[in-house]
Amino acid sequence: MNKPSPASAAPFLYRKVCHSEENRAPRNVGHILNLVTLLLASLWLFGATASQAETAQQTMPVTVVPLESLLFHPAREAPATVVSLNDSLISAEIAGKVEEVTRRPGDEVEEGDLLARLDCSTYVIARERAAAALEAAKARFKYARQRFKDAKKLVKARNISSDEFNQRSSEFNRLAAELNVHQADLEESKWQESRCTIKAPFDAVVTARKASRGDYATPGTPMVRLVDLNNLEVSAQIQQQDIGEMEKAQALEFRMEKQHFPLRLRAIVPMLESRIRSYEARYVFDKEKAPPGAAGRLYWESPEPHVPANFLVQRNGQLGLFLYDGGVARFHAIPGAVQGLPTRVELPPATQVIDAGRYSVEDGDAVRIVEP
Repeated sequence: MNKPSPASAAPFLYRKVCHSEENRAPRNVGHILNLVTLLLASLWLFGATASQAETAQQTMPVTVVPLESLLFHPAREAPATVVSLNDSLISAEIAGKVEEVTRRPGDEVEEGDLLARLDCSTYVIARERAAAALEAAKARFKYARQRFKDAKKLVKARNISSDEFNQRSSEFNRLAAELNVHQADLEESKWQESRCTIKAPFDAVVTARKASRGDYATPGTPMVRLVDLNNLEVSAQIQQQDIGEMEKAQALEFRMEKQHFPLRLRAIVPMLESRIRSYEARYVFDKEKAPPGAAGRLYWESPEPHVPANFLVQRNGQLGLFLYDGGVARFHAIPGAVQGLPTRVELPPATQVIDAGRYSVEDGDAVRIVEP
């Protein structure tokens, strides 16, 4: 087989090489265009990412909570004591030797029960003497009255002088007055005799025995101490700034250890204790009663919802809340708020309150919500 010569093969090789270069050129252009497109897309993506990063750096991340989840009714307390309206020392009203004290501490008594008895012999004698004197006075008055009636008839008949008539009239009036005196003496004697027995003036419990058998009592000498268990009240000292809120409270309780006693406000004593800036308030028990003398705490809840003190922040000398308003932090000042104390707020319950980040933001700052 004849092989072509190098000279004859040259044109063939040249055409093959040229044809190969022509076929490769379109592929290189397409590759370059792809690279350019990829580079432009990368630059755009990098720019967008950088812009987003810059925007993210300019907005403050915060968390928010609805206001209704923060609201609560703060509790208030004040020292309180149960007092009896009738805490009395029952004393002797006359002088005499104590014959008997019938009750001991802890005994419950009813109104009219005997508590003690005094020697009454002197007062019995005085009563009998007064009764006898009254009877004598009645006899003298009866005689004088009859003489006065006769004098009226005789003076009309001109059988006695006017001077005699006047004497009989005067005697009648004197004995009438004397009769009234003896009647009063007898009543006084009976009253003194009745005070020989000392009785309970109300239902109560005996808390102390102050006299013993054989003692000599004078008017005012204590016999026993009685405390009324029915007429009880709670006395509490309420700070001046808490009076208005306490008056509106729907639930009042006296708390002693683990026991709770519902109360109702009866009155506020209109006198300010200047030393501690407080008023005395009096309460009555609704149902069960605590024992007199019990010390505890008066407890009530504010009728108006408050926000916790730790959510309050200070800006420009004012305390308030930071609210989330469509990507912007808004400072809502609360007049009258006190540092460290819960405060009443009047905002819709659905208001979004900034939680995390509230100490760092300022009014008008751009913020974005992040997950807590």
